[in-house]
Amino acid sequence: MATASHTMYKFIITIDCQPGTREKILARAPEAQAATRAEAGCIAYDFYTCTDNADRLVFVETWVDQAAHDFHMEQQHTKDFIAFHEQFHEKLVFETINIAT
Repeated sequence: MATASHTMYKFIITIDCQPGTREKILARAPEAQAATRAEAGCIAYDFYTCTDNADRLVFVETWVDQAAHDFHMEQQHTKDFIAFHEQFHEKLVFETINIAT
């Protein structure tokens, strides 16, 4: 399993939503989450609410590799969910992360 940690593709997406729109995104999240978790390369796909900012969402995703995420980005359910939630963004930050060694 040690080699898997070197090839995994993991990232955090932080979305600052327009005030009052976070719940609209969360209402659609379970459908997107179920479809994404069913993809062969998905290890984890989770949504978090920020306890310090009511208008912030954090998505944490882990894929077997970047190719699996690339495949995910081509799926219609992914395109539809992104198109839906983009309308509510004030700011989005995408950060690729690795396990510290």
